[in-house]
Amino acid sequence: MSINKGVINKVVIWLAVIGYLIVNVRMQLNFFAGQNIFEKYRAAEDAAQALSIAQEAYYAKTGWLLLLLILLSGNVPFGLAFGLSYVAYATAMVVFFGFNTTTTIYSLAAIAVLASYFIDGRRKTA
Repeated sequence: MSINKGVINKVVIWLAVIGYLIVNVRMQLNFFAGQNIFEKYRAAEDAAQALSIAQEAYYAKTGWLLLLLILLSGNVPFGLAFGLSYVAYATAMVVFFGFNTTTTIYSLAAIAVLASYFIDGRRKTA
């Protein structure tokens, strides 16, 4: 019995999406509870620094989406486009915020998504 090509990649993508969804739902709950939603990246000493942290997170997330859309518009397969754009996002987050729990999780998830695309591509299908 063999697993269909692409199944591992799809499962890993869904796990990454679900994980990202959980992070964002928690972030929204914290936001509406009046908490600093960006302190998971870096603690701010004042309002100006808090705004800078928020901007950096926004740039990384916007870059992720823009790169994903560009790759998909160029007919790059979804699994590869998602993996490449996610790695770019995780890299930007590490550049902006260094390695911490959040950026390490993003990095590991991004590598898993991209690796699963290539693992699926190397498997022979019957």
